[in-house]
Amino acid sequence: MRTTIALLALLFAAALPAPSAAAQRGPAESAPAESTPAARANADPIAVWLDSLAKDAHGLVLARGAVREGDQRVAAGETVSGSIAAWHGTLDVAGHVDGNAVAVGGDVVIHPGAVVDGDALAVGGSVRNEGGVVQGEMRSLSALTVGAVPLTPPHSAAQTARRSVSLAVGWYLVLAAIGLAVVLFARGNLETIADRIRSDFTRSFVYGLVGQIFFLPALVAGVAASAITVIGIVLIPFLIVGFFLAAAGALALGFLAMSYVTGDAAMRWRGAAVGGGKAQLLQFLLMGLSIYLILWVVGGAVGGFGALGGLARFIVMVITWVALTVGFGATLASRGGTRAQHPLELAEETPVDDLSWQTPTPVSGVAAARRPTATDRERR
Repeated sequence: MRTTIALLALLFAAALPAPSAAAQRGPAESAPAESTPAARANADPIAVWLDSLAKDAHGLVLARGAVREGDQRVAAGETVSGSIAAWHGTLDVAGHVDGNAVAVGGDVVIHPGAVVDGDALAVGGSVRNEGGVVQGEMRSLSALTVGAVPLTPPHSAAQTARRSVSLAVGWYLVLAAIGLAVVLFARGNLETIADRIRSDFTRSFVYGLVGQIFFLPALVAGVAASAITVIGIVLIPFLIVGFFLAAAGALALGFLAMSYVTGDAAMRWRGAAVGGGKAQLLQFLLMGLSIYLILWVVGGAVGGFGALGGLARFIVMVITWVALTVGFGATLASRGGTRAQHPLELAEETPVDDLSWQTPTPVSGVAAARRPTATDRERR
């Protein structure tokens, strides 16, 4: 029990977020708020849009300094070196643009005598050539084919591993709390389900698999049956919520029973004394949960590091699924732990020895008694 608690404390401490590099440097050495890409993207949505435009199949590359908010105009006789773009406005070109002419959320109008050396592009608007010259392409897009660039950078493998470990510890705490309540108030149900797992592991797995397959069809059938009457239609939302709660409860109770069986087997393998009582049942339950917690931590810690890490995470997921399926099937077969398993075959009657009519004595061994005949048997 102490070993389990100590392991939980260490894993929970490992799951806590580490202090950032800026916090370790101190206030005086912290980097400016706008030095990171995520901070710049949050402060400047135009930069996010420019990244999306550069990644779009029909887009182009624009410098941040070429984008100006509102309506823009290049007057006749005026020359713009490089590209020009209007952000949520109309771009009127009557002069010379030595680059691309772009409008976002507006139109690009090429007036007579205007010259655009690059492309004329309108996103969320249209390009209208009223007599000018466009050396490149004229394109009108209703929207970009790619979404906006994420405002936060993708998580690294280490960050993903830390998050997975945190989730594993969180699930352990939730299941441990539920397990304590089950041991205190539903100990008999838990032990009945555990006995079912021990005695018929394969059949419990089959029951659990069938229950998972027919979960949604059973829900649909129940909703259809309730829709026959007006009262049933009103109760359909409650039926759906109750159905999911019952399934979640069966999964949780079954997994706790499987954890109890796992912890019991681990303690017996270690040669620990097995007695009884709620305290020892809780100890076995926490031991089993700790074993699964170690698997989850290992799978989450190495899951983001290459193909071997992905394979390890997949194996942990399969083990957890099998445990859930077996526990779920045992819960269904035992009706939530309220139905003990009956023997499948009746014990055969012990054959009667043909010499049972003889009466042994301590002196001569066997007394001289008359052997019963067929007639005597018929009379009896």
